[in-house]
Amino acid sequence: MKSGKRSRRLLVGAVASALLCVGFTASQAAPRARVQANHPAATQRRSNQTFEAAAQRGDTYLHQGNRPAALREFETATTLAPTNAKLWQLVGDLRFSLDKAPEALSAWERAAALQPWNDAIVDRLARGAVRVGDYERAVAAETRVVSLLADTLESAPETMRTDVGTGNAEPIGHAYMNHLGVLSELAVLSGDFTTAEESARKLMKFAPDAVDGKIALAYVHLHAAEYDDAEDLYREVVAVAPGNATALNNLGNILYMRKDFNGASDLFERILEVDDVSEYSQSIALANLGELLQLQSAFKDAKAMYDQAIAIQPKGAWGYMGLAALLDVTGHYDEATDRMIDGWERDQNHLTRLNMHFYKDEWTWQRDALIAEVEGDTPLAQQLWGKILSGDVPMLKKSAAWHLRTLSLSER
Repeated sequence: MKSGKRSRRLLVGAVASALLCVGFTASQAAPRARVQANHPAATQRRSNQTFEAAAQRGDTYLHQGNRPAALREFETATTLAPTNAKLWQLVGDLRFSLDKAPEALSAWERAAALQPWNDAIVDRLARGAVRVGDYERAVAAETRVVSLLADTLESAPETMRTDVGTGNAEPIGHAYMNHLGVLSELAVLSGDFTTAEESARKLMKFAPDAVDGKIALAYVHLHAAEYDDAEDLYREVVAVAPGNATALNNLGNILYMRKDFNGASDLFERILEVDDVSEYSQSIALANLGELLQLQSAFKDAKAMYDQAIAIQPKGAWGYMGLAALLDVTGHYDEATDRMIDGWERDQNHLTRLNMHFYKDEWTWQRDALIAEVEGDTPLAQQLWGKILSGDVPMLKKSAAWHLRTLSLSER
């Protein structure tokens, strides 16, 4: 089962889109010194002129939509103005938009070191760390964002802030609420349940009339396998917000973990009936329904659910991973590998895997074994398939035996 989250959280793919229209024009370049041509400072003037030329070329390429060329020019400009935080931020934005997340993080760290008070830059660090699956690093950056926002909220509570992910203006209090929720979730994913709970409770205290804090705290309990506490909170949310997809989905997860498959199915189906439900939530609900059908050997119907989940949200890893598990169980081994590759490529930050819940360990081992094969880690794959073969899920034994034979032959 896949956990759902609020659509405003962990928007790792949206950073660049809201920012790159600005560009880095020559007006933002270092000021030109007025000196005589034979003055020793003329060298500095020529450097400034070179910097301005690179920045202007980069800005031109950017407005033409040629981001790779713009990035090359702005990277050249950083060698001429290495202390320009705005420039390093833009280089990071461009790298991120071109799927160069590790390189983007490096640029944003340079910018943050130059402007440690700039919450928008530190926010980028958190989002970039999520993209590469470094949740401890993300927690450290997000903690700084929350602290900076708290300081602004105290000193200037009427401040409006531009959201890094959407580019929209929002009140500082609203931003503080959102980032407390993000911090709580990231802390869960990093295994820091103390920080996760503290942040969720701060959110509940700051906005007692909103459901955000309860959802955050329930997510902590869910991942800590404290299902009774999580269920109580999610039901409180549903009582006041019957169409809240996060609460409905994760309540379904809890019932699934208790093997109440009918109750779980009812909750996932309710998500599909919500008028304004997001495609993200629809896709997760469909994938979860597919998994329930798969467990009951309704393979044709399960495949239809997975196919719908992928069609609605083709960038999501969960539909492909669920379909891979189904194809593997039904003996379509090559297709299963292909679909797991699709899921694996879409889950480089491990977010889907971290949010998957299985009531039997063997299903986790199956997924991880397929991923190990994709990654070429034969010893790990053999170890996991061996555990499945001697495990308690008959549906997986034929598949496990086939994989072990195939892996053994490939080593000869």
